[in-house]
Amino acid sequence: MNLFMNLKENKELSKNEKILADYILKHPEDVLKMSSKELGKACFVSTATVYRLCDKLNLAGFSGLKIKITSSLNDYLKSDGDFNFDFPVNPYQTHYEIVHKIKEDYEQTLNLTANLFSLDQLRFITSAMKKAKVIDIYTSAGNINFALNFQFQMKEIGMDVNVPIDEYHQRLTAASSNQEHLAIVITFCGRGILSDILPRILTKTKTPIVLISSYDYTFKEVESDYQLYISPYENHYKKISSFSTRLSLLYILDVLYTCYFELDYQENIDKKLMYYHNIVEGNIK
Repeated sequence: MNLFMNLKENKELSKNEKILADYILKHPEDVLKMSSKELGKACFVSTATVYRLCDKLNLAGFSGLKIKITSSLNDYLKSDGDFNFDFPVNPYQTHYEIVHKIKEDYEQTLNLTANLFSLDQLRFITSAMKKAKVIDIYTSAGNINFALNFQFQMKEIGMDVNVPIDEYHQRLTAASSNQEHLAIVITFCGRGILSDILPRILTKTKTPIVLISSYDYTFKEVESDYQLYISPYENHYKKISSFSTRLSLLYILDVLYTCYFELDYQENIDKKLMYYHNIVEGNIK
């Protein structure tokens, strides 16, 4: 059952839990920005009551509640006649309205993606990036452009990132990988060899895997070591364009780059300046 329908119709909630449910129904986007303590305070109930509500909804704590809100929010907003992420503009809107509709799409996407981050996962992934001698990114279609941008960013600070594009090259890269590599697999809900063949090969070569996907997707046969979530607001196919998904992925990759950069902040600044200096010197005869 959809979370919001469950909150509306659940007959087993106590009086205080019902107060929490009503608040979540009225202010779902605000709840995404709150801690469990802040939500309890806003509803004049204890933090323990917040967690009891999560238990009754069969959710993994408050973080589980936030993930469930984000995954259900688009349908809920649509049912209330609010923002539609698949069709944010209609055929009759002015250029001014289009500018602000896309801006709203971006703002909500960034807020959602930020709330989907697990700081523990981010810390583990950053550590794995630091440990790896090579990072390999496996993805397809338009996501390849974002992977290539990440590759460029990392090259500017001396880290090698491979982005194999055709299917055979992806298989070969995975097959020749090992524990000194880190594989980042980017797929919204699994497509082609990204969903089964590559994860199996990477598992066989004992390569650590970071999966960047929608919140409800996992590999078919193996488990990733780490996972980050792309905004789930959009329908995968029926939409004007991938406005939300595209921005969400760019944001995630920029966060990963920045967390890695921050580990050796001054050293990475010095590297960038040295590389640019060498480029300029090479242009001088």
